[in-house]
Formats: sequence, structure tokens, C-alpha cells
Amino acid sequence: MAPTSLEDGATPPFPLKQLIILAICRFSEPIAFNSILAYTYVMVKDLKGGESPDTAFYAGLLVSAYAVAEASTAMGWGALSDRIGRKPVVLVGLGGVAISSLIFGLAKSYWVALLARFVGGALNGNVAVMQTMVAEMVKVPEHEPAAYASQPFVWTLGGIIGSAAGGFLAQPATFYPSLFPADGIFGRYPYLLPNLLSVVVILLAMIQGILFLEETNPQAKQFFRTSKETADANAAVGEEEEDGDNSRADERTPLARSQQALHPRVRAVSERPAILEEGLPVAVEQSFDLRRTSFGTVHSIQFTPEARPNVDSSHIESDKYTGPTFNFTIIMLTLALILVSYHQMAFSTLLPIHLLDHPAAPRGQLDLTGGLGYTVHDVGIYLAVNGVLGLLIQGIIFPIFVNRIGVWYSFVSNVVLYPACYVIMPFIGALPASLQSPGIYLAMVLQSFFGIIVIPTALILIKNATPSSTVLGRVNGAAMSGCCLARTVSSPLVGIIYAAGGSAAAWFSLAGVAALAILQLFWVPREHVHNVVMDTALLGRTISNSDGRNGDVEDDVVE
Repeated sequence: MAPTSLEDGATPPFPLKQLIILAICRFSEPIAFNSILAYTYVMVKDLKGGESPDTAFYAGLLVSAYAVAEASTAMGWGALSDRIGRKPVVLVGLGGVAISSLIFGLAKSYWVALLARFVGGALNGNVAVMQTMVAEMVKVPEHEPAAYASQPFVWTLGGIIGSAAGGFLAQPATFYPSLFPADGIFGRYPYLLPNLLSVVVILLAMIQGILFLEETNPQAKQFFRTSKETADANAAVGEEEEDGDNSRADERTPLARSQQALHPRVRAVSERPAILEEGLPVAVEQSFDLRRTSFGTVHSIQFTPEARPNVDSSHIESDKYTGPTFNFTIIMLTLALILVSYHQMAFSTLLPIHLLDHPAAPRGQLDLTGGLGYTVHDVGIYLAVNGVLGLLIQGIIFPIFVNRIGVWYSFVSNVVLYPACYVIMPFIGALPASLQSPGIYLAMVLQSFFGIIVIPTALILIKNATPSSTVLGRVNGAAMSGCCLARTVSSPLVGIIYAAGGSAAAWFSLAGVAALAILQLFWVPREHVHNVVMDTALLGRTISNSDGRNGDVEDDVVE
């Protein structure tokens, strides 16, 4: 992207104010998403009238329902944002989260709660629209790293607060009887309070968004023109594309295209992920875009020497490159990402279920079917600490570790070690009471560390293996869709396994998927990544990395 200059020739300033306003909107959503994770299991038990062998499955289904509905409507909301603007779609999405949270907190039956999750997901298309707004706000390439890296940080911070709020505000009449009587509204609706907090935060975000958030889509006013003016504008845009001024699809490309569009526009739509979700309660943001520099982290990650392609050079490259988009390396690395995404999300769902479930054996004895018998307060603390750990590992440890070990070895070593965090969990109940909490934290630290290292390094390897920058959109769309699908199905699937075989069976199933990822490494061609540079905002310095030996990239098989 070439720098955009003002009329007087000055460089546009960093859009700090608008990014803060958008960040507040962004911050409010993970509070709602993550707050439910601490109490979903006990809520399902209450709504279904007590203990049931299928409770874990229904809890997992409740977690995934939002993402399923969101995935089915996200592209439609993106198309609407191209017509009427990004701002109204973002505000409607926030309103959908607020409505969903309120109905969810007032639900007296499981199916009403499930419907609330579906309604919230269907009304929220912010997964892609907010990313596009950031891209449209930034006018200078040098501003991109800081702008993009702010979004994962805000998401993680909101998730930490949401996890704690869900644990400490659920069932207030039980934990704070002097403040919330059993016959009061919060006694009759024990899960309303954390959802009310989410509603209040979202409403505040909506108000400041209505007042201060500026529209970023320059074509939004076409929606209010006459049909003739709209047709003329579309024709003008089509002529510009024929001249090659907008042939490269990136985050500024409209999220969907009209039927009158020419082939470059149709190609841009095909490069968008077919499946998008954001409403899953995860400690660290999972969305990514290979065309950006952040890779879903709080850092800017670039290959050097690599000049930023301008529009003209990308057009020339698109004329030259006619080969296949997906080579064997990209396919294998994408498959590795999908496997990691599955068991990483399953861990987030399974951990609170295992913590909250009643033990099937006395404390201190091996229990392969039951849980650990903790309260929602305890779970809220564990989940909040997990978010803090994720932020620290991502912000400080990740760049240091990758710089010392290298991109390829960071990826391989952590995939190999990943099953350890799942194998630990079934045996924690057999530990003395004083060692159970440290055992849980150990598993959480390992899981956070492995995931935060593996996913960005895999993305670096995928980008390094992509044959041309002009096909990054299609590669990203395929990888993002596969990961989103894996995360969406993981929660109910691991719930089924927990209900059928108990806690140990569920944890060993995750270890089995992680072991499958190890086996799959034998078919992942080795990628030698040279001169990776990370601009680390938290450390305030630039870390350069050279991975492997010098020379051309070679495809070796892991042995």
C-alpha cells in the first residue's frame, strides 16, 4: 500500500482516536463471549434438572452454537457493510451480542438458552468487518504493525475480564447471600448478573461508537444514491479495475461484490474465508490474515528484504504467476493448523467441565470418569489466569523463543510436546489436595505456550511457502476456514466423548489428536525461513531471526 498524502502533501497521522474507539467496541465482545465458559456446565445441569450423562455434550453445543450461526451469516453482513457502511453493521453486531446475552441470562430452559446463542451469532458479523475497518483507517504502511497488533491485545484483555466476571458473578445468591437473596431476581435467574454486566459494557461501547466512530467505507454513500447514480458509480469502479488500479485483493477489498462486478471482483470474493467465527470463548484471539504482518499476535512479523508491494507491482506479478495456488507444503501445514485448532479449542471447553464436574472417586485417588469438584469461582480464576498467561507468553516469551530456536524448530518442537498438557489432566485428581492446583496451572501454562508458539510459526511457514503474494488471499481463506470449522465442531464433539467415556477418555482423545499432528509432521516438507523480523511493541526492540542454513528453500521430510 503506497502512502496516502493529504492535500498539503503531509503524511496522514496515525489514526489513534478511531482505533481506540474501535478497540472499545472490540473489547466489549470477548467479555460476553468468555464469561459463559466458567458456568456453562453448571447452567446446563440447572436448566436440564440435575445430573445427566449428556450434560457435557449440551454444554459444548451451547458454546459452539454462537459460532455456528455467526459462520452462516458473517459473509452476508460483510456484503451489507459494503453497501450501507461498516459502522452500522458493527453497531448491529454489538446489539446482537447484547440481546443474546440478556436472553441467555434470563433463560429458564436449555432450548431458550441455545436459541439465544444462535440469535446472537446470526446478528453479529463483526468478525470480518472490524478487521476491514482497521485496514481502511490506516493510510500509511508504517502504521500497519501497531494498528493490527492492537486488536489481538484488546481481545485478550477483554477475555481475561470476561472469564473472571463469569466465575465471580454467576450464582450470586449462592456465593453472596447477604447481597442477593434467594427469592430475588438474581436468585431466580442465577446466571443473569454476568450477562447484565456484558450488556452494560456493550451498550456503553455502542453509545461511544454511535457518537464518535467514523465510517471507513468510502463507497457507503452509494446506498443512499438513486439507482442511476449507483449504476454510474459501479461502472466507474469497473473501469478503474480494468486499468489495473485495484486488482489485488486485500483487507480493503469490499467484503462481497455485486452481481455486475467484473472478474477481479469475483476473484476477490473467492479469496475470503468460507467459514468465519469469532464468538468462541478462547483466551487468545484465533483469527489471522496472512496478508497482514501481525499473524494474530501482538507483534509485526515480516520477511526481509521484502519491499511492500504497491498496486502496480502486484498487478504485474498477477500477470506473470499462473501456477497452482496450493502446493504440498501449504496443504500439509494447513492440515497441521486444523489439528492444532481442534484440540486447542477442545481444551478451552473441556477444562471448565472437568473442573466443575463432581468427582467419581474420593479426593486423592485416581479418577478416570469424574471431575475435580471445583466451584464457578475457582473456574473463573483459572480461566482469567489462563488469559494473563497467554498475554505474557504472546507478548514477551514468543519473540524471544522463536528468535533463539528458529521458526521451523519452534513449530516442530512444540507440536511434538503438545500432547503432554493433555496427558497430565486425568491424573491431577490423584494428587494431594495441595498439589492439584499447581498441576492444573502446569497444564494451562504448557497448553498456552505450545499453542501460542505453534500457530504463528505455522502461519509464517505457510506464507513462506506461498508461491506468490497475489494468492495469499486464497491461501489465507482456506486456512482460516479449516481452522474455524475445526474449532466449531470441537466443543460438542469432546462433550460427547466426555459423556460417553468420562473425563480421562475426553483428555486422551485430545492427546490422540495432538499425537496425530506429530505423525503428520513426517509429511510436512521442511521450510527454511530466512531473515524473519519481529517488531515487538512490548519489548520495544526488533528481533531478527535466520532459520536454517543459507541458500534456497528446500523441501525436506522430517526424520
